[in-house]
Amino acid sequence: MSWWWAGAIGAAKQQSENGDAFRVHRSVALVIGVTGIVGNSLAEILPLSDTPGGPWKVYGVARRPRPNWNLDHPVEYIQCDISNTADTQAKLSKLTDVTHIFYVTWALRFTEAENIEANNLMFRNVLQAVIPNAP
Repeated sequence: MSWWWAGAIGAAKQQSENGDAFRVHRSVALVIGVTGIVGNSLAEILPLSDTPGGPWKVYGVARRPRPNWNLDHPVEYIQCDISNTADTQAKLSKLTDVTHIFYVTWALRFTEAENIEANNLMFRNVLQAVIPNAP
């Protein structure tokens, strides 16, 4: 991590600790795959005040419980198995302020046909749960 990046993250954390937590967010992100490399980076970057459209409110979705190394990110964490239609509907259809979806997950199966089927289902589940209630 560069010195600039470390300073930017530290400044954003300090700013949110000083009372900016009640700010109205114009941009609201739903990061599907928040515990992966790209999702975790988005969870760090989007809440910063100098991020375009930011600071963002961030919902982070992952299949497993929230890891300890992710606790310092200002993310509303949602544990959800998006390959399960009922779980996805129950947990994500409640979100009414999502303006952007960052879909940064992928399921690996044994064949390409199985990859297509599994990933299509996951993506469709998210869109069917979120879009009807989006602003």
